Amino acid sequence: MHLFQPEADIHLNHLMQNYLTIKKMVGAAKVMAVVKANAYGHGAVPIAHVLSDVGVLGFCVALAKEAEELIAADISEPILHLGRISASSIDLYQSGQVRCSINSVEDINILEEYGSEKAPFIAHLKIDTGMGRLGIKMDNDYSILQKLAESKSIRVEAVYSHFATADENDTEYRDWQLDQFRKVIKLANDILPDTNYFHIANSAGILNCPESHFNMVRPGISLYGVSPTGMPHNKLKPVMKMKAPVILVKKMKAGDSVGYNRLYIAKKNETIAILQAGYADGIPTDFSNSGGVELNGCIYPIIGKVSMDLIAINCGEDTINEGDEAVIWGGDHENNQLEYISKKYSKIPYEFLTGLSSRVKRNLINE
Repeated sequence: MHLFQPEADIHLNHLMQNYLTIKKMVGAAKVMAVVKANAYGHGAVPIAHVLSDVGVLGFCVALAKEAEELIAADISEPILHLGRISASSIDLYQSGQVRCSINSVEDINILEEYGSEKAPFIAHLKIDTGMGRLGIKMDNDYSILQKLAESKSIRVEAVYSHFATADENDTEYRDWQLDQFRKVIKLANDILPDTNYFHIANSAGILNCPESHFNMVRPGISLYGVSPTGMPHNKLKPVMKMKAPVILVKKMKAGDSVGYNRLYIAKKNETIAILQAGYADGIPTDFSNSGGVELNGCIYPIIGKVSMDLIAINCGEDTINEGDEAVIWGGDHENNQLEYISKKYSKIPYEFLTGLSSRVKRNLINE
């Protein structure tokens, strides 16, 4: 009996290979794997367990809730919370496993209020070198470092920043940010000489800017086998294969329409297949009358409007059977790779991965 539901194969062996590829690229630098947003849709807990087994130093999350999920799953490596500090989550940082990010003077004040010399909070200080989001502004870095040097309640384990344009071909702004960060490192070494790590390299920095690796890196999407630079990387393997089963094959006559608003009208007698997947599963409506799926080694066009639960494809004259699996992305065909799909629709691959809903069954593949 067919299981008519969308599924995503999560190839854990590809994850391990990608980690080892990244580790080779960065040499002695430590790796803090980014597993926020449910590990970019792949499943944070199984992903973290695999990376733990292959020697990752720790993990980065965006929300306190995400750190709690990892701890509840017996992940014992350090966890860096990239977001703002909240007094309501202070017990999370008191455990010592979760490192908080200092993004403002207010963050320091909260830590000072609840911390002590006997049990100092372990923190990573974030400096805004040009991203313009979280982090201490560069013109405040000296006073903040001095304040932290005097603190008995906070131990600064690392200083970090984030690239804004490391995925672009024009490297001028990236290089300027890197120079700014080098100034921060020099200042931190003078004022906080016990700082262990400095990190700014995201996936694009890891792939394109070796001089940004320092002694720690934060790979995200590259771990999952997708390049942030717009072109597939020949040493990275996609971890996710998103699939939808054929649930019905039917004959259409010339003039018959398919789906809402009759966006597709058959010009001749033809065979179509209905797939069990839609925008409720993370298939973007941009694919309406535009996208394609990989099935039995061929690419078939999506016809009509992507609906909540279903999409239709034109099978041409080929034989398609109920239960056949169509690959939405992550397959073997070049046109089925997220880098190309993203470029076609002027999106970024992160949107497709993180948009995968909870009703898509994740299959953990170890082969």
